Amino acid sequence: MAKKQRKQERQAPKFAKAETPEKNGVNVKEMLSDDALGKLKQLERQMKEELEKAEQAAAERKRREQEERERNKSFGELLEEYEKKGGGKYS
Repeated sequence: MAKKQRKQERQAPKFAKAETPEKNGVNVKEMLSDDALGKLKQLERQMKEELEKAEQAAAERKRREQEERERNKSFGELLEEYEKKGGGKYS
């Protein structure tokens, strides 16, 4: 008897899934109030702005690191790099 009750309990959620808003033609926008929807959109914009700022900061940091490596090169490294490019009277 207890086994039948467990099976019935397991089957109940399957029927509940069929009645989700997607099946009834109602979407999230219709379910939320305008205020809540506005807050979500504002949050989305803020997240996008933060992501863009983080990407810009990463690109700027990478550029600065490259410049720092260029400044810290020895004369030998600079000459070797110049020769690899195939220019000048030293090649």
